[in-house]
Amino acid sequence: MSAHHRPEPAPVTPAPGAGRRFHHWLVLGVLLLNLLMVAIAATTLQASRQRALSQVRDDAANLAALLELGVGDSVRRIDLSLLGIVDMLEWLASEGQLSDARIEQVLQLHLGRHRAIDAFRLSDAEGYLRWGKGVDRQAPVSLTDRPFFAAHRAAPGAQLLVAEPVLGRVSKIPVAAFTRSWRRADGEFGGIVTAAVTLDHFTRQLAPLQLGAHGEAAIRYLDLNLLTAHPAAPAGVTPFLPQGLASRLDAGLTDGVLADTGNDGMERVYAFRRIPQTPFLLTVAMAPQDFLADWQQELQRTLVLLFAFFLATLCAAWLLRRSWRQLGDQAAFLHTLIENLPIPFFYKDRTGRYRGCNRAFEQLLGRRRDEIIGYSVFDMAPPEIAERYDEMDRRLFAVPGTQSYEWSVMGPEGRRQVIFHKATFADADGQIAGLLGGITDVSELKRVQEELQAHRDNLEALVVERTAELVRAKAEAESASRAKSAFLANMSHELRTPMNGIMGMIELVWRKTVDPRDRERLSKARQSSAHLLDLINGILDISKIEAERMTLEKRPFRLAEIVDNALGVTAHRAEEKGLQLRVEPLPLAARQALLGDPLRLSQVLINLLGNALKFTEAGTVGLRFDLLEESEAHLRLRCAVSDTGIGIAADALPRLFTPFEQADSSMTRRFGGTGLGLAISRRLVELMGGEIGVDSEPGRGSCFWFVVVLDKLPVSPGEAGACLVAESPELALRRDFLGARILLAEDDPINREVACDLLEDVGLVIDLADDGEAAVRMARENRYDLILMDMQMPKCNGVEAAAAIRAGSSNQQTPILAMTANAYEEDRRACLAAGMNDHLGKPVEPAVLFAALLHWLRRNGRSAE
Repeated sequence: MSAHHRPEPAPVTPAPGAGRRFHHWLVLGVLLLNLLMVAIAATTLQASRQRALSQVRDDAANLAALLELGVGDSVRRIDLSLLGIVDMLEWLASEGQLSDARIEQVLQLHLGRHRAIDAFRLSDAEGYLRWGKGVDRQAPVSLTDRPFFAAHRAAPGAQLLVAEPVLGRVSKIPVAAFTRSWRRADGEFGGIVTAAVTLDHFTRQLAPLQLGAHGEAAIRYLDLNLLTAHPAAPAGVTPFLPQGLASRLDAGLTDGVLADTGNDGMERVYAFRRIPQTPFLLTVAMAPQDFLADWQQELQRTLVLLFAFFLATLCAAWLLRRSWRQLGDQAAFLHTLIENLPIPFFYKDRTGRYRGCNRAFEQLLGRRRDEIIGYSVFDMAPPEIAERYDEMDRRLFAVPGTQSYEWSVMGPEGRRQVIFHKATFADADGQIAGLLGGITDVSELKRVQEELQAHRDNLEALVVERTAELVRAKAEAESASRAKSAFLANMSHELRTPMNGIMGMIELVWRKTVDPRDRERLSKARQSSAHLLDLINGILDISKIEAERMTLEKRPFRLAEIVDNALGVTAHRAEEKGLQLRVEPLPLAARQALLGDPLRLSQVLINLLGNALKFTEAGTVGLRFDLLEESEAHLRLRCAVSDTGIGIAADALPRLFTPFEQADSSMTRRFGGTGLGLAISRRLVELMGGEIGVDSEPGRGSCFWFVVVLDKLPVSPGEAGACLVAESPELALRRDFLGARILLAEDDPINREVACDLLEDVGLVIDLADDGEAAVRMARENRYDLILMDMQMPKCNGVEAAAAIRAGSSNQQTPILAMTANAYEEDRRACLAAGMNDHLGKPVEPAVLFAALLHWLRRNGRSAE
């Protein structure tokens, strides 16, 4: 196949205006869908409202029927009582036994049977009330002016008549009079029997009805005059009568339901029922507005749902439009990507006909795209080659997935090695729709692989050689680290041992000297030795930190004691220079027991105070602690040491916390110092998880600050008091442990002499051992109250001696305290692991030694007799 020059094919782009048409149809669809939902919702709400109104009509009719039963029963009971009285009176009259006493007896008998009736009264034929409750016979009340009197006189015993409610002339309360006439023995009109029924009796029957906030129930006469109503109408207001009620009653209807709008503008449903055999009519009015709450909630929910549906359709339309645009963008992107791939790319359907390709594939075949799409390989290649291609396609369709194989082809530049990469693709239903493929020219890669293989043959030898070099370098680094650790340990021991002798001898002479001039000279010697010890400690500390051997303790302490200790060490400098040392009170939360490394915290604080006093000639040095944050378990504190000294230039601030650096080299000559204090302080504060810094201005002083996080340590009240009340350990030893027996194992004669003098000065009895073997032997032969053990001794070191004493002697439980120049943390752990109880680093200050002795002697339970 040969390639020839032809015009570049136009890129495939989406049809113009397709996006706008889709947008218009989408908007129309959203509007129609929302209109349909509104129509459905409106129809549903209307049907729901009609059901609610129908329910109100049914409830009003049912309540009227229920009320008819109750009121009708009450009226019939009252009428039966009247008929009973009439019958008894007529019988007594016929028997000639009618007397005032018998009449009163009959009335009282029936009155006791009816709580609804306020009084039974009886009139004579002339209409005067002569008998009954509350009747005044001397001034009887006349009924002749009442309408029912004439009706009864005209037709005695004919019917029950009920008068409209009036204020009773006898009872003086609003009552409804139920009346019947009675006849004498000759059949003539004998008088009227009245039952005075209070309106409350009927009102109580109306009250239980659930009529809603705007409903009402009433009992009326057949002429529509009101008997009683509930709720009671305001004074001067007549309960509303619906239009059409009178006409329906005139038409002979005994019950029914009608709707009307009252004087208050409220639409109501009125149910009425006539009570049979009584002159009463019942009306029950219910306002649909009171019973549409559920429907109104349904309306609100429907509106919310419609709004939510509208928002959902808008969101869906927006997502659909965005997806449409994304699909269009993806189609354009894929077309551009495929078209500009540098490798030939094609895709086919299951019949093997090409459905698309890129420019590189056109160039490979030497055909235009319209000569490729719609054709198969059999239309473009010799049969034997086409059959081999088709066989590979059939294998891929048989096992869908991916397929790669190498092929050798002949091109314009000769034979080339290529790799076919093919994969099947599926349609929307998940069915295999065809395959796509790319062709990679790997001729150059093959050449490179051959060259790499030659290098790979030599790679193993290079790896072995490099591994050996790394092993040697690692061994050398570990050896150097061990040598450095051993050097530091030896330096610590060799420097601290003579320092312990020097400082101890000075302390002994100080204790026994009373001459002020000699004590002044000794004081200078003490200061010089303390300065030298600070220098040694600083060099060793910075070495330990750089060797990553510095670790912090976690033990209880009180910040107030740290501050007091720092002030005790530095206060004399302030007095000598005439400086004011101002200390702010500790925050309340910082006065409780804390957990941390008090020695290192005190070291940082003393260093900052010492620097402030050193570089301040006049004025004030201040110390302040502030609480930054407090939790249940931790305190975050900021300590600031300020001064009115010489200050520091801005360009010198970055160098301050670097080892052996000072702000100005002239300061070393003027003020002294090694430049290690701030570097060590920075490393210690960082080990505590904090930070340190400085704010300064030349000529105005400096403020060095650091922030640390300390753990809280809850203590009981007794423990808190013990921490606050301190006693001199030296005095306590003389008082409580006079004559206590101590074994001192120390090989250095000067240190032995210093220790013996200090211990004997507080009344302790000392046995000396100049090496470890002697210490073990003496511990097996004698019982001691406490053992002081050096670590580096001839024949048997302190660790081995302590282990031997613990293994078998009469002092297995005796406290053993290491008193050694080996001051590293690993030395301390080795001592404790061997069975020792505590570790004191040389040079040992007398106060520290006495405090440790007092603590462990008390723990051991030994006291002076």
